[in-house]
Amino acid sequence: MSIVVIDNQVVHYEVFGRGRPVLFLHGWLGSWRYWFPTMEVVAENFRTYSFDFWGFGDSRRKVTQESIQNYSDQVIRFLDELGIDRVPLVGHSMGGMVALKTAINYPDRISRVATVGAPIDGDSLSWLLKLTDRPIFADAFARLPWLRRQLFRFFLGETADPAVNEVIDDSIKSSALSLRRAVSSMWRTDLRPELPRLRVPALIVHGGRDDIVHPNQADLFDHVGAAEVVMMPRSRHFPFLDEAELFNEVLLRF
Repeated sequence: MSIVVIDNQVVHYEVFGRGRPVLFLHGWLGSWRYWFPTMEVVAENFRTYSFDFWGFGDSRRKVTQESIQNYSDQVIRFLDELGIDRVPLVGHSMGGMVALKTAINYPDRISRVATVGAPIDGDSLSWLLKLTDRPIFADAFARLPWLRRQLFRFFLGETADPAVNEVIDDSIKSSALSLRRAVSSMWRTDLRPELPRLRVPALIVHGGRDDIVHPNQADLFDHVGAAEVVMMPRSRHFPFLDEAELFNEVLLRF
């Protein structure tokens, strides 16, 4: 476990491999941990990094409110602290939204971007996630760890990842306020007007059976010249776990 202090707040991160850096960003209710199987593969050729967003996993939030913009700022501050000039970003779900926004706004720092199951228009989120924008449901998730475990297991589906229990354990570390603010920011973020400003190569991956973020988000890139869209029909919300071998092949080629 490694930590770096950004704006007087602890950020937990992990790093594996050698070579050019690649940064992985996790989604809502998660942590760096569910990227571990992918990072192991990519680390054979690259130096892979992943950190916990403020309010998730083992990154503690003191003053920074959870939002897509603040998490994008956290990416740049993380790169600054580690002395990384320019990096490819890989983000899942909420992390994919953060990755895309960061690539659009900081093309001098982000060399290319891959999003996986990312909401581009926040309204594409399932009703289940939108419920946690309401304090009563967010508080229920915070008070009832078994409920959050069941929810995240539903998100993960029938994965063969042996570390799934560690992934689920990390999912119960966030407060009700962190969960609610993060969902609220996602729901109210719409990156569609910003897509014409995307200047770096982009890989857009969606699971055809995704019931958390609507797969029609892939259609928004039909006229974005810098983007390559890959639909994985057998996958749900976690293509890198559902069809790991195919996903790794696509990602490494990119």
